[in-house]
Amino acid sequence: MKGWRHFIFNRRVGCLLFIFFLSLALFPVSTLEIKNKSEGKVLYFRRVSPGDRFEFRYLHSVDKTPVTGYFLISSRTKIKPIETRFQSYGPGLPSMEKNICRNGKEFKVGVEGTEMEDFSFFVSPMTRQTFILKGDRVEFSHLQEGGIISIEVSLRPLFWEVIFKHGSPS
Repeated sequence: MKGWRHFIFNRRVGCLLFIFFLSLALFPVSTLEIKNKSEGKVLYFRRVSPGDRFEFRYLHSVDKTPVTGYFLISSRTKIKPIETRFQSYGPGLPSMEKNICRNGKEFKVGVEGTEMEDFSFFVSPMTRQTFILKGDRVEFSHLQEGGIISIEVSLRPLFWEVIFKHGSPS
């Protein structure tokens, strides 16, 4: 009889431990992913949290001057533009009617943008697009011109982060 109780106790503890570790492994975490939509490949991923920021840098295609966009991970799966910096105003840049500050040769425009599901752009080697997050840098100039790149935050199970770590999945 004592052996039977011991067996049931161990089985219950084993089941509880299994449920605990399975719950932990499946716990959703926010992961920023950069995808090449044209080729269906994930180029980069990294775990992020609300409040994390990233930069997107490029050369303006008309003025050939540097532009930097600053973005905020505003919730578990949303991206919010917060500021754009540039040296001269050109097509496609934020309106300079309000929230503008001049810092030497650079304009800073606070963007009152809405939260976005993703941020997409076309690859162009001449604009030298670069993504920067927590010291990681992703260059896009080597990719096929005209390709569509998407930056988005999605929820992934914690085991995905543990198995693949962060950075390039290849």
